[in-house]
Amino acid sequence: MKYFRYTGIDSSGKEVSGIEEAPSLYSLRKSLTLKGIVLIEAKEVSRLTDETKEKKFLLKRSLFSKKISDEELALLFYEIGLLLSRNVYITEIFNILSKQVENKNLQDVLLSVKTYLQEGKSLGEALEKAKIFPQFLVEMVKAGEESGALDKIFLSASEFLEQQADFKSKIKSSLIYPTTVIVIGFIAMIIVINVVIPKILKIYAQFNTELPLSTKIVLYISNFFNIFLKGIPIFILLVFIFKKKFITQEKIDKIRLKIPFFKKVHIYSQYFMWSNTMAVLLRGGLTLDKALNIANKTISNSIIKRQFEKIVEDIRKGKSLSEVLYKNKLIPENSVLLIKIGEETAQMEDMFQLIAKIYKKEIEKLINIFLKYLEPISLLVVSVLIGFFIVATILPIFSLKIR
Repeated sequence: MKYFRYTGIDSSGKEVSGIEEAPSLYSLRKSLTLKGIVLIEAKEVSRLTDETKEKKFLLKRSLFSKKISDEELALLFYEIGLLLSRNVYITEIFNILSKQVENKNLQDVLLSVKTYLQEGKSLGEALEKAKIFPQFLVEMVKAGEESGALDKIFLSASEFLEQQADFKSKIKSSLIYPTTVIVIGFIAMIIVINVVIPKILKIYAQFNTELPLSTKIVLYISNFFNIFLKGIPIFILLVFIFKKKFITQEKIDKIRLKIPFFKKVHIYSQYFMWSNTMAVLLRGGLTLDKALNIANKTISNSIIKRQFEKIVEDIRKGKSLSEVLYKNKLIPENSVLLIKIGEETAQMEDMFQLIAKIYKKEIEKLINIFLKYLEPISLLVVSVLIGFFIVATILPIFSLKIR
């Protein structure tokens, strides 16, 4: 198989260039014609030209550089949607945005997408090849290309990503206090175990005196802790081997659906993602079955996902979504009722948006309840442990003074 660097004219009359794999020049011309590109010039090149090397480097770099946040993706998708609505050509959009973004990783990804577009690939294919965008977003873009509402899809996806980023931010900020308490307590215990206790042991060794029980307990903890630290690499390796051989994603998902309290948060988060995506896609003009196909990909739990995937065929047979959801008991009845109202009033996207808001609030409420108990419990546990360690440290000194 040979590689050709080509230049051609696409169906819109714009000049495109890229590298294509083909057995001969005739096959290349035929392949490009099927893509709507008229070949002007072609030259055989080695497989790894400077361009392909650069592209591989960019994608490799994107895996190890600064991560692209939901906020950055939300802004990027908003700008793409805005420029598309003003009829700016797609390759020019990525050229403009690559010069504006501050995140070097994102800049490299945008340049690689631009290169793929110049090779004649569709936007959906280019985003997929960049391997940095969530698959459901890629599917949304592909669907937007088919429906001709690409600008609406990007703007709706931007709103979706912004909501997701805001939701994650709220959860993270709520966890700051209990996490700080636990970390400070952990650091204090490490200092006592590794600095204070060894000094006390040296003093007691000089006096040939038996240690108090509390100090012995701390000493045992110290020894166990040191052994544990040395054994961490082996432990991680064993967990990795065990997970690869015996633990499947389905087993992990089953466990998630059985853990008290977390089960509810996990299920509601699946409903939130699914309904929010449905609202975005329907607003973008997609048909119900296509919207379901893409929205189902946002469900991370394989067991729940499999149940939702079964309903697409029923929808294609002409059954209503509310009927299918109710029959299969996939979501609570109050949500099914809202979808039914949406079907009757032709306001499905609004109802899905409302359902997403309901589950978002439910998740926030559950997390607030969890944090309400976590904060005092973590403070109490850390206080008791630090108190015990202080007693275990001071008691031997008092014992020596008394003697």
